Amino acid sequence: MRRAPGFLLPVAVLALGGLLAWLIVASAPQAERRPKERHPPLVEVITLQPRPWTLTVTSQGTVAPRIQTTLAAEVAGRIQHVADAFRAGGFFAAGELLLRIDPRDYRNQVTIARGELAKARLALAEEAARARQAREDWQRLGQDGEPDPLTLRQPQLASARAAAAAAEARLRQAELDLARTEVRAPFAGRVLEQQADVGQYVRPGTPLATVYATDAVEVRLPVPARALGRLDLPREGGPGPAVTLHARLGGRDWTWQGRIVRSAGALDSRTRELLLVAHVDHPFAADPSGRPPLAPGTFVTARIAGRRLARAFVIPQAALRHGEEVLLARDGRLQRRRVTVLQATDDDRVVIAEGLAAGERLIVSPLPWVADGMPLRVRARQPDDGETTP
Repeated sequence: MRRAPGFLLPVAVLALGGLLAWLIVASAPQAERRPKERHPPLVEVITLQPRPWTLTVTSQGTVAPRIQTTLAAEVAGRIQHVADAFRAGGFFAAGELLLRIDPRDYRNQVTIARGELAKARLALAEEAARARQAREDWQRLGQDGEPDPLTLRQPQLASARAAAAAAEARLRQAELDLARTEVRAPFAGRVLEQQADVGQYVRPGTPLATVYATDAVEVRLPVPARALGRLDLPREGGPGPAVTLHARLGGRDWTWQGRIVRSAGALDSRTRELLLVAHVDHPFAADPSGRPPLAPGTFVTARIAGRRLARAFVIPQAALRHGEEVLLARDGRLQRRRVTVLQATDDDRVVIAEGLAAGERLIVSPLPWVADGMPLRVRARQPDDGETTP
């Protein structure tokens, strides 16, 4: 009996295994195919309600003195004395003595002028007596007609009167020059720059110091023409809008309150901006909070209060698409809407003037793509102050 070849056994084993695998797969239950379920996107919404709102305009500027002037010598002489406040940064009160020029020569001139005036008055009195005597003599002699002016010494009397008046004027001028040897503060202020000191010889017109008033400061604020419609500017000297000034000093943010007092007469033809002037009272007054003074040269950001709107919608800036469109949820579907933006606020919100209605639901969730009428799932979000009511 012949034996089967040795390679047939492995082949048979492989064939049997393949048959068993096929039987297992063929007899397995078929999985039920279900269509893929699509869920509408879930969005957060806020319910819109209008609220009163005050528009604002933001600008920047540098603080400048309301009054700044250069004190100059009005008489010649050597500076004899300067006050302690007569130094750069020194504060002084209105009428305070700041500087004195040597007054001795001017005192002498006053004494001389008084003597000349006394002589002129004596001469006038003597000439008036001669004129009266001349009239009495004419009347006693019984002469006919009107006497000649020379007979009554009228020209001599007029000359004596003119000499007395001139002597009085010379005395007043001498006294005025003497008073001008003392340079006094024209207002309460501060020395910006000292330009003269003790021992210096000065002449009329020599600069002594640059000073500025401390009762108030001003800030010039350029405003674009397109923003002027938000403001109620003063007309014919009326009160202007309030201004809040912000500056960072000493590592902290500080604010001051002021008011627009005037504006430039015309727009700048190059920048299309109108220059407004803000006025801040008492910039150096002590403050319980430790706020530093609002000194000239301080760079500030200004927020100018504008028109008051009775109804406005204030929404998150993130809800605004492409600068002019928002998304609304109506009856479970998306609606796109164009709106008119009045301004953006500093807290990432925008003020909408037109395009929205009370009670509408604004979508505040980001969506990668949108289409009008697409279905939505809606969830209310707790609104921020001023946006909506839930």
